[in-house]
Amino acid sequence: MGASLHAKAISHLEEISSEGISAMAASGSTAVILPTTAYMLRLKSPPVREMIDSGVIVALGSDFNPNAFCLSMVSIH
Repeated sequence: MGASLHAKAISHLEEISSEGISAMAASGSTAVILPTTAYMLRLKSPPVREMIDSGVIVALGSDFNPNAFCLSMVSIH
């Protein structure tokens, strides 16, 4: 949906499909990966390699908030 609106950035992409990745690449939207949130909520990791290979610009964010509290991004793996 974000890509169809030509959003500059789209976050929380743990459930994005291959079609969604293609749409993001075509629209030029940036994927903002929030690994702390996925880790804390035990969600699957977003398909970052597929995004990069498809030409999507990928940025890293912390999503720092009371629900995703993390003092060190290095501790998230």
